[in-house]
Amino acid sequence: MELHQGETAYETALAAVFNGDAAAAHPASIAQPRDEQEVAAFVRQACAQKRPLRVRSGGHSRFCSGDGALMLDLAAHLRGVTVSGDLVTVQGGCGVGAVLRALEPHDRMVPVGTHATPGFGLLTMGGIGHLSRSFGLTLDCVVAMRGVRANGDRFEIRAEEADGSEVWRLLRGAAPFLAVITETTLRTYPRRPLHGIRQLNALPFLVDALNCAESLPRQIACSFVLGVPPDQEQAQLMRYVVLQEGDESMLPAFLNEGQECWHDHVAGQEWLPDFNLPDRNGVLPPEPPVEPDRFRRLRSWIYTVSVPSGLSHELAPRLEDAMRKAPNRLCRIDLQHIGGAVADRPMASSLYRGRHAQWSIVISGFWSAGDALNQQAACRWADAVFDALESLACHVYLVERHPGTIRYQRELELAYGSDLPRLRQMKKQWDPDGLLPSLDPPS
Repeated sequence: MELHQGETAYETALAAVFNGDAAAAHPASIAQPRDEQEVAAFVRQACAQKRPLRVRSGGHSRFCSGDGALMLDLAAHLRGVTVSGDLVTVQGGCGVGAVLRALEPHDRMVPVGTHATPGFGLLTMGGIGHLSRSFGLTLDCVVAMRGVRANGDRFEIRAEEADGSEVWRLLRGAAPFLAVITETTLRTYPRRPLHGIRQLNALPFLVDALNCAESLPRQIACSFVLGVPPDQEQAQLMRYVVLQEGDESMLPAFLNEGQECWHDHVAGQEWLPDFNLPDRNGVLPPEPPVEPDRFRRLRSWIYTVSVPSGLSHELAPRLEDAMRKAPNRLCRIDLQHIGGAVADRPMASSLYRGRHAQWSIVISGFWSAGDALNQQAACRWADAVFDALESLACHVYLVERHPGTIRYQRELELAYGSDLPRLRQMKKQWDPDGLLPSLDPPS
């Protein structure tokens, strides 16, 4: 099925997109394929029309839609999840939360990100969450992929048949630049109950909190959110600890000191409290209803940089200064705790090159649609925070990126390092017309 501007179904499809920038775009048409054969047909159509191709799975990326593009809406029909023993096969339009729910009756799980709504487009870039230190990235669980190259050719590749394959390595970390992934098979793990601990502190506590977190065993993740809680006026630091039930003997004493802690005992990742700032009593306010007008959604400008351990005394002051300069109460900085099992995999096992990092730091500038002054301020703020952290960074996690800007070449270099020339070469082979997102800096 293909939808066009002026049709009610076209508007409905865009209104269902999570990302505000993507929802407000004007794609030339929206394709809603029912199987891989139809995906290939629509890709060939985009090739024939020399039309940019944008792929929607969970709808979190700015690049799942675009003005004048052919938008492939995989989420409309390709949402199947099949569990077979310790493997789960997931179609390209499925969100990670749906995968966890499908695995729950089988007492299995995969480590996923800190939010349940992203799709499996982002998992092919990495997949960082509360259980990454214990089990690795979502990407590390992938054992097979199916899809369609940007030239319309279909492919299938499996780990056991891809020993030493450069294609296998490059797809796992850069697939959105090369192909439309229609199906992924992942190895799962036994599901165990989790213990979450949340705590609010003042921002100056950050340097000590980072040092303490870096001393924790891999069975414990200690992530942070820096931002303004809903019922407060000043930025605070939220510490969010996650471990498996039964591992509490590994908890250090500092987690029981100072401010009040809120404990959550849940059956699995999908039941953990949202990775958002609570009220001062620990309660998360209800999620606001989705704005029905797709042109009035919240907009964002986001960077994600990876920083190694041992830099707390340089990192903390820069983050505190950034929060003091935030242009509005919506802007925030998340520090997702990695290391542990993420670092166990060889760097050459995939194109994700942040394995030596301890922190994946998400810099989020937000503003309301139509607020030009706040847009400019939020973008400048996020740019400045990226610039301040760049000298500490060992990697950029390209779930969001900024083509056409002066920072894009540096983002690409930090993301892919010495693999960037080979990745660009492969893109010319798999996407000769440049239909998928670009790997080139502005000219």
